[in-house]
Amino acid sequence: MSAGPGDGTGAGPGAGADRPPPVSLRRERAFRALLSVQLANAVAVWIHVVSVQWVLTERGESASVISLAPAAMAVPFLVLALPVGVVAGFASRKKMMAWATTMSALAAVAATVLTVTGADDALPMILSVVLVGSALVVVGVSWQSLLPETVDRRVIPAAALVDGAVFNLARSLGPLLAGFGLGFAGAEWAFAAVAVLSVGCALTLWWMERRSPDRTAPRRAIMPEISGAVRFVANSAWTTRLLFQLFLFGVPSSALWALISLAVHDRLGMGADGFGALMALIGAGAVVAVVGFGGLRRRLRVTVFAACGAFVYALALAVLALSTSPVVVAVAMLFAGAAWVSVQSTWMSMGHQFFPDWVRPRLIAFILLMFQGTQAVGSLLWGVVADVAGLQVALLTAAGLMVVSCVSLVVVGLGAETGIEPVLVSELGGPVAVSPAPAAGAAGGGDSGPVVIRYDYRVPEQSRLEFRTAMRGLRRSRLRLGGRDWRLENPAGETGLWVETYLVGSAGEFAEQERERLTVPEIRLRHRVASLAVSVAGPRLHRQALDDEGPTPTRSPRRRNARDN
Repeated sequence: MSAGPGDGTGAGPGAGADRPPPVSLRRERAFRALLSVQLANAVAVWIHVVSVQWVLTERGESASVISLAPAAMAVPFLVLALPVGVVAGFASRKKMMAWATTMSALAAVAATVLTVTGADDALPMILSVVLVGSALVVVGVSWQSLLPETVDRRVIPAAALVDGAVFNLARSLGPLLAGFGLGFAGAEWAFAAVAVLSVGCALTLWWMERRSPDRTAPRRAIMPEISGAVRFVANSAWTTRLLFQLFLFGVPSSALWALISLAVHDRLGMGADGFGALMALIGAGAVVAVVGFGGLRRRLRVTVFAACGAFVYALALAVLALSTSPVVVAVAMLFAGAAWVSVQSTWMSMGHQFFPDWVRPRLIAFILLMFQGTQAVGSLLWGVVADVAGLQVALLTAAGLMVVSCVSLVVVGLGAETGIEPVLVSELGGPVAVSPAPAAGAAGGGDSGPVVIRYDYRVPEQSRLEFRTAMRGLRRSRLRLGGRDWRLENPAGETGLWVETYLVGSAGEFAEQERERLTVPEIRLRHRVASLAVSVAGPRLHRQALDDEGPTPTRSPRRRNARDN
């Protein structure tokens, strides 16, 4: 059997005795080209955000207002991540990234004008960060959606780690360049540099799209696609636990980014250049993690590796709270950067490895939404705590919560989930697109409108309990693939007969579920159920009647309803 997410090894699906030859990221030209654009764009973003944050700090704004700068970059993820994830499923991702970097350029031009004219009050500067954050949503979701298509799946963990390191390298170069720009030229020149970098990224992406057009798909309605992603998450215990662990890490980790400028200014007595240097050390730590942690990551379970990173991050927060030595804090920030990229890349690499392709862009958007959402909420929270209780209390409280995250990763972990491994049955030559047989009295014609799918199972008495247990896993599978209103009924007077029904949007959607969504673990669940039945009849398609109260088209008196089992 393939290695599943719950194995905690970090190995991709299909890892086993017959291992394919090693694949090197150095051969992935498209990945390297897009990664360069990512680096330049991320550097521009962090120059913009850090410049705004430092301008607000020098203006004497409160901790709550200063913390709005990193929060304003993260807030757009709460609103836009899921819709952008839907669009990324059918639109050209390179074009989306090109338009987004153009938006970043316009926001930088606006910030330049504000600083030159002296109109750089808190509100307009924060709004410019909101625009940059909105562009970052589009770039981030689009890039993460492209990643599995630009590298071999076997090197996705390495690619995710390199991607995280590049982003954190940008977090070092951006603040470092911002510090130099603010110290030697002024805020207007820092924002002008952001505009130039963003324009360069946009032009490069347009050129890449023209030379190698991105794949596109038929347009889909946004709200039904978001609802489908929500149902997938709700019916995948492993995915839910992944998001929960991400939340536990994200809230305390945001304290570093929200309060570091205050710690540098108030406790260490350093200026913009010192602030930029410390941020550069965080990025340098990310690079160290990529170079030095690869072997450790392969030897440890995923959750243990992430827990180690969370513990180191907690120590770094405590040092920032307690030490007034620039050297000690500098060392702590180096380790903080290594821990940050190690944990952050863990979530992404697991998502790329284990989420099915048909829903992956939306689920990656979920991860980005959760992570950036916790950064936004956490930044505001720690700013308020610092205003009320003091900077030290805020940082030490965050360190304590990070220890809770570490313990949760070790004790709770991610568990096992066998239904989301992304190997399609169609890729292995298995059965696909089972044509539903029309039921008696079913309305015919057309492919629009909800339909009910029905299966009849004849189950011997001695297998009934085991059958119903197996149906619980199949229920989650049906709902993950897009079904709704699932029911399992035992009609009165029909000993040994169990009727499964569930609703889908249309007959065409049912066919898509069978052709393009059915993975190997999902088919295993079906085989398990079928092995416990004497006979299986179905699938049978029924048009849903307008006056129907439920998914079953012919209502027999029920003796037992196992809908919630």
